[in-house]
Amino acid sequence: MHDLTKFTLRDMSECGLALRQIAQKANCMEDASNLIIKYFHENFINQETKEKSCILVRFFKTHAYGKLTPELKQHVRDILGNDINESQIADNLKCLTLLATAGELPDWNSRHTSLGHKAIPLTNEDAIHSIPMISQLITQLGLNPGTILQPATDLLMDSEQRMYNVFYIKNALGSPYIPAQDSFVIPFGVKSVIGFGGLLPSGNMFTILMFLKVVVSQTIIELIRPLALNIKTAIISFDERKVFNKCRSVAIEEKNILQNLNSQIATLNQLLNVSEQSTITQSDRLETAITNLEETLSQLKKTQIQLVHNEKMSSLGQMVAGIAHEINNPVNFVHANLSYVEEYSQALLKLIEVYQEQYPNPLEKTQSDIDFEELDFIKKDFTKIVDSMKVGTERIQGIITSLRVFSRLDEAEIKQVDIHEGIDSTLMILQSRLKSQTNQKSIEVIKKYGSLPEINCYPGQLNQVFMNILTNAIDALEEQISNKVWAAEDISYKNKYQQDKDIFRPFQIRITTTAIDNQWISVSISDNGKGIADEVLSKLFDPFFTTKEVGKGTGLGLSISHQIVVEKHGGKLTCNSTLGQGTEFIIMLPINIMFG
Repeated sequence: MHDLTKFTLRDMSECGLALRQIAQKANCMEDASNLIIKYFHENFINQETKEKSCILVRFFKTHAYGKLTPELKQHVRDILGNDINESQIADNLKCLTLLATAGELPDWNSRHTSLGHKAIPLTNEDAIHSIPMISQLITQLGLNPGTILQPATDLLMDSEQRMYNVFYIKNALGSPYIPAQDSFVIPFGVKSVIGFGGLLPSGNMFTILMFLKVVVSQTIIELIRPLALNIKTAIISFDERKVFNKCRSVAIEEKNILQNLNSQIATLNQLLNVSEQSTITQSDRLETAITNLEETLSQLKKTQIQLVHNEKMSSLGQMVAGIAHEINNPVNFVHANLSYVEEYSQALLKLIEVYQEQYPNPLEKTQSDIDFEELDFIKKDFTKIVDSMKVGTERIQGIITSLRVFSRLDEAEIKQVDIHEGIDSTLMILQSRLKSQTNQKSIEVIKKYGSLPEINCYPGQLNQVFMNILTNAIDALEEQISNKVWAAEDISYKNKYQQDKDIFRPFQIRITTTAIDNQWISVSISDNGKGIADEVLSKLFDPFFTTKEVGKGTGLGLSISHQIVVEKHGGKLTCNSTLGQGTEFIIMLPINIMFG
């Protein structure tokens, strides 16, 4: 069984083999054509509906009038008129003769019950052109009507040993080349029509017409095309021999035997070549399809990763915004009341001073209590404590502001923002990692901000990018700090440090922003870590690629950053690195977002 809507290279090979084998059971051309037609009608099945794909299949072959059966000769005379001179047309008149038919109606399963197509006289080229389907069939196959009517002996071998095209009407409804629209095409649901065939050594044309319930694509037509060669191989031995069952056997001349053998050899060679070419073509298509599928799968994985990450970051953004809001209210309350605490405390201290002036010699117990509580120290230190509390609450307010800026993660729309705010808020959140730890040096951040206009962007997503790149820079520097390898292993880097120590001291992150022109800005984030090897650099933005230990990195940060900058903002994200000298990430962004 073969599905014409999903016809494959395997189907083509199996179908061709079956056609060649079943024809070996035939005794004449009529038998062979019946077996071939029956095979098509019964084995072309729509896998989805389990219905036969062929409404009607027919096998035609041209014959000289003189070789037709009496029944068919009478049919031709009925068409042309009984006054024709048979002796004159016996060898010269070609008739397109129906040899076999199979279809849904009982009348379509015998050539004898076919009313109008038993034998179609092709008196001249005008007669061919007067029948649109036959004319188009011959034209699309690549044949010349003159070759059909009067084959030239000297050109016949060359014409016969060709593979012809396919007669293909993708949409039969309303087609001027498919007759009987109201009585056949519409009521029986004919969707497309296929015809294929060629020339035999005798110069006669054979063709198979299929009226189908399914629509066949152009790609599949290319696989059906070689079936004509298989059919030719199957029927070539009957050319110039017995055609109809009721006819007596015809002795074939020796020269025709040799001609048929040569034609068979040429056809088989051609069939082999076509099969090889079809295999190559299908292999190329499969490779292309596999490549496209791999690209699609890769893109889907990236999209899935981005969606999951976006969802997580959106939730994080909402959580951070909520925490910032909850902390902000009590902190504002504390900060606002510190001024009253300071005012009231000053008033109380003033009262104490007045008391001490009025009663310079207090009771002994009172004086001992004053000495024990160190009143003089409290008077001095209390003011400092209030000032420190002010600084602390202001610091918390600054952190809350940074959290609010960073919590734009959940914002989906484009906004006009100051890019420096996003960088500063990210640095504020990472402040604890930048400060010096026990037995470790601190990481200095050097900011060199240019004069930038506000840009249209997805601010929360760009904050992710800054966070990912800055975190990677801190990780790289922390590794050097903890291992105490910051330039001791690389003399050239040590020399470089000695030369540039005022510009680029150990354990530094440098952030530089620049307005490139009136359309683009750039953000450079560099560190003086150990750098990245070339083989790692080439994979830096690949999903899941990481050089960190298991559990310390997902390998998604830079991949997602690249997607946000390049795909979401239409910008560019590049990385430059030299071993022993550090790494620089350059983010280029359009001032007005191009797409997103």
